[in-house]
Amino acid sequence: MTHVTVLFAAVAVCAASLLGWSITYSYGQLRTIAEFVLPARLAPWWPLMVYGPWFVAALSILRAAVRQRTALRSWGVLLLTSAMAVALCVSHAPHSVLALVTLGIPPVTALVCFWELVGQFSPKHRARKGAHA
Repeated sequence: MTHVTVLFAAVAVCAASLLGWSITYSYGQLRTIAEFVLPARLAPWWPLMVYGPWFVAALSILRAAVRQRTALRSWGVLLLTSAMAVALCVSHAPHSVLALVTLGIPPVTALVCFWELVGQFSPKHRARKGAHA
């Protein structure tokens, strides 16, 4: 393995790990918000209304990246559901800048980490990898 391959693998693992943490944190926050308005048996499942389409769009984007195609509609779904997650996470936050940032960053972090993960499969990455080989 070359040093570049190890570096790209490390970036992918870090991005995937932070992506998982961000979604888990946001999911918990959305579940807590849902508990205020939904029956207890439905509240744990409600965040899937946001992250279900997020994951489907993410898989579509990854597939498109591997096939070197665009996925504009899927990116639109991902951006929309990320914005919904941010809005919902900060909706019940105390009205301080620190609380809003603390609760709003995890969905944004998930989006940024996913973007970096997709970058590992992009044609631009393959061109650079081929140039160094």
